[in-house]
Amino acid sequence: MITIDDILFIVIIIWLIFISFILLDRLKNREKDKVVLNRAKKDRIDLEAITKNIEENYKPAKIRLTSYEEEQESSAIISYQELVSNKDNNQVNYDDGFHNTMDVEVKKVNLEEHSGPSIPQTKIEVNLMNYEMEEAFLKALKQLQNDLAR
Repeated sequence: MITIDDILFIVIIIWLIFISFILLDRLKNREKDKVVLNRAKKDRIDLEAITKNIEENYKPAKIRLTSYEEEQESSAIISYQELVSNKDNNQVNYDDGFHNTMDVEVKKVNLEEHSGPSIPQTKIEVNLMNYEMEEAFLKALKQLQNDLAR
């Protein structure tokens, strides 16, 4: 005959088995999560390493010029290499040893030196008209257009 103690013992055993299955399932899920995380870390692109590699090892491809392009480059007033090397130079330097024989004053620009006065940067200021002045201006324009159309 089964006593209450036996039933209680069976219920406790079933309950322990149930809890052990739940714990094992959670451990398996953790292992799966770790595997997925490790795989994601391996697959993740390291952008910082890639940019450092590009900055250190990048060498621009040499441009092969045709014979026509080489002729144009050699006969040009200023070469492409001179333009690239002087792109940040905002100064105009005059050659003081150059003397002009014409009536018009001409100064020779010295591209070799980078000292001297810099070219002043112009600043444009915009002043808006008030409403009444703008209306009067537009009326005057319309009147001028009518007068010209006659």
